Amino acid sequence: MNTDSGFGANGAPYEYTVAEQKNKALLFRRITLIAVYILWAAVWLIAGIAIRLIAPFLAFIPITLWILIFFSWRLTQVEYEYSFFSGALTVSRVLGGRTRRTLVEVPLKALSSVYPCTDEFADRIDAFRADRTVLAASSSESETLYAALWSDDENGRQALYFEPNEKALEIIRYYNASALSAAKR
Repeated sequence: MNTDSGFGANGAPYEYTVAEQKNKALLFRRITLIAVYILWAAVWLIAGIAIRLIAPFLAFIPITLWILIFFSWRLTQVEYEYSFFSGALTVSRVLGGRTRRTLVEVPLKALSSVYPCTDEFADRIDAFRADRTVLAASSSESETLYAALWSDDENGRQALYFEPNEKALEIIRYYNASALSAAKR
């Protein structure tokens, strides 16, 4: 699911988000969290019965369970936000719509190449041998997956796997046409 902010005309900021697809890892996270919630309630219920203070523990269980769910369930709702502003790409991971962590911030002019992740370009992407790889896409098997490759002095060779839409590709082409033309060679 892609959502577009509607900006981007005439050099204005442009951003959009891509939600992580449901996969085995996400299902495992959800099942594990549900098991933790059940275990949490059971432990406190048994503790209340053991010390014969069941009434206060019955009030304590829902309150603490709600707090636990509030702070942990967002781990099952992952989105990646791509922001293009002033010639730079910023990729953030958003958990539950509340917690944002910047994964990558790179000037578009610094990109050495941007390749679609297809069999045709797999050798070029592998030959780059990135020191740091960031997957910020709905799935590693996505049909619209691209790899942005660049080097900098601080982190060495870096690769970003992301899902640009047509407008994002146009912005990259505007700031660094040579990076996208590398895919046509």
